Amino acid sequence: MALEPAQIHWQAQVPFATEFGDSYFSQQDGLSETRYNFLQHNQLGQRFAELKSNDKLVFRIAESGFGSGLNFLATLQLWQQNWAGQAPSAELHFISFEKFPLRFSDLQKVHHVFPDVAEQAAFLQAHYPPLLPGWHDLYLPQANVRLSVWFGDIQDGFKECDPSAKVDAWFLDGFAPSKNPEMWQPALFQNIARLSHAQTTFATFTSAGIVRRGLQDVGFAVHKGKGFGRKREMCFGQMAQLRQYSDKAPWFSRPSSVPRVQTALVVGAGMAGAAVAHTLAQQGIKVTVLDQADDIASQASGNLAGTLHPLITVDWNLRSRWYWAGYQATLRRLQPWLATGQVKGDLSGLIQLAQADGKLQHHWQQTLQRLAVPVSVAQWLASSEVQEKLAMPECPAGLFYPQSGWIYPRSLVETCLAHANIEVLCQQRVASWRYLDEAWQVDTQRGRFRADALIFASASLDNDINQTLQTPMRPVKGQVTHLSAEQVQTPLPLAVTHAGYASPTATGGYVAGATFEAPDMGTELSHAGHEHNLHQAQQNLAHWLKADAITEQPLQAGRIAFRPTTPDHLPVVGAVPDWGFVQHSYLQQSHTKAIFHYPAQHYQPHLYVSNGHGARGLLSVFLAADIIAAQLFNHALPLAQSLYHASHPARFAIRSWRAGKG
Repeated sequence: MALEPAQIHWQAQVPFATEFGDSYFSQQDGLSETRYNFLQHNQLGQRFAELKSNDKLVFRIAESGFGSGLNFLATLQLWQQNWAGQAPSAELHFISFEKFPLRFSDLQKVHHVFPDVAEQAAFLQAHYPPLLPGWHDLYLPQANVRLSVWFGDIQDGFKECDPSAKVDAWFLDGFAPSKNPEMWQPALFQNIARLSHAQTTFATFTSAGIVRRGLQDVGFAVHKGKGFGRKREMCFGQMAQLRQYSDKAPWFSRPSSVPRVQTALVVGAGMAGAAVAHTLAQQGIKVTVLDQADDIASQASGNLAGTLHPLITVDWNLRSRWYWAGYQATLRRLQPWLATGQVKGDLSGLIQLAQADGKLQHHWQQTLQRLAVPVSVAQWLASSEVQEKLAMPECPAGLFYPQSGWIYPRSLVETCLAHANIEVLCQQRVASWRYLDEAWQVDTQRGRFRADALIFASASLDNDINQTLQTPMRPVKGQVTHLSAEQVQTPLPLAVTHAGYASPTATGGYVAGATFEAPDMGTELSHAGHEHNLHQAQQNLAHWLKADAITEQPLQAGRIAFRPTTPDHLPVVGAVPDWGFVQHSYLQQSHTKAIFHYPAQHYQPHLYVSNGHGARGLLSVFLAADIIAAQLFNHALPLAQSLYHASHPARFAIRSWRAGKG
């Protein structure tokens, strides 16, 4: 499960992979080799220049070995030179696969050899992902560049690629076929062809017969060229005979392209709705946000503090990977806003206590070891170390997350909704909606609204909406307890989670919570709820509260909200299917046919949902917004294919049918 970092040794200024006995680049001039083999023979200079005069929105490059990132650095430099003095009108999306990623210290050492790309190397070093398996997305907004790196076996990475995100140019790198035969297999070439289009080009440093024949067999025209330096030959070419490949999960296939959206309606002014609204507004869409309450952030988004940390499990399961992608998406948004004070909170650390349960402590330690979790993500703290960080005696051991902490959700909602392209209207309960004359018409008790796209992010209490959308939401009541500084014995410097959580707040006080009370739908604060929250805090942080904070009667300060939860504890995100089509094309058909017999999914035009974020909304709402934006603008998905399927709105119906229960 854990990644195996590259083991390298140096000969002069050239790194060699110990396992493969091969160098990462030419011993003569690695940067010139990259420019000659990959940039020149894919004609990138010319093709980048042509983007200025055509309407192509994304230029996508994929490579078969990230290594030190030298190919990416050279490509990024050429991209920046192409757009010098002007904002890029297209996006560069660079995809790479790496089974044995370099440790950060090795990466720095390699980059030091190439001062010509020092500016680009500084970006990569600043954003280099932790060595955890799966996709990692890095963004350079000012250059309109996205780098997607897969850490793990390339064949597993290919399975997780968005099949609709076709590649324009391939860099077939990696170690020589004679030294790395495991990679240069027929499946590699088949997947390259599957992700290509009719104008896709490739270039590779090698002219080995297995590579030439493999590319020819899947439809590429292959040409030989003079090799770089001492190498006699290299290969390059273009797709000549494009073949059709069937979708492995047609019921989850992406929406087909539809007319470009200029306006959108978002129903819901909590974190989910605000994240979607801001993401679309950033793309130039005029957004109207409708909410039935008197004010924004009326449910859990109105709590005084919400905690944020990744979900790390010993098997790095589907939920862990989904929320890791969400964690990365959230940090990208929050870190700049926290730095400027637009959002209130603190992401300088969070402690997850293991309480006095020795079994749980062993499990967490085993998880860190098995996954080889980098200390930049999570680290184990003994009881004495936790006590030192919290300046508080008698604390149990636990996990410390250095880039995690607490956020004031309302400040996040306000920052998102303050965008100039967003208008917010409260006291607008949706009564009906329909698609009419290529636009969505929404009626509320106060008026009628029209827009090209409609997104529901209305949480769990809009039962009529959720039933119509077929989103299985279950509202779970949560009560939190508000505490003043005077009720605290020892100030809490960091957010702490245990069976519940305790956190500082933006007001100078603290919050403890939260209860999980289903199916109770009462809205009155209860003594029992406060006692539960304070008892949990006292059990785990014995010296945090004063004695009378627990015995004081009556306890009045607190808040109740309802979390929208789903049966599998993942949100429901993306384009809403045409449920009549789902019924006819899948649920009424045998579930045992060959995959190619089933048609691709059909969707209601530009109708989307972002719901079911439960208690982990801070981890998920921005990734959900990115998924919706990718579908709406026909961009590459911001997460692995299996994770996209895992949060698809049709997944519950499809799972039941595929299991023979439909």
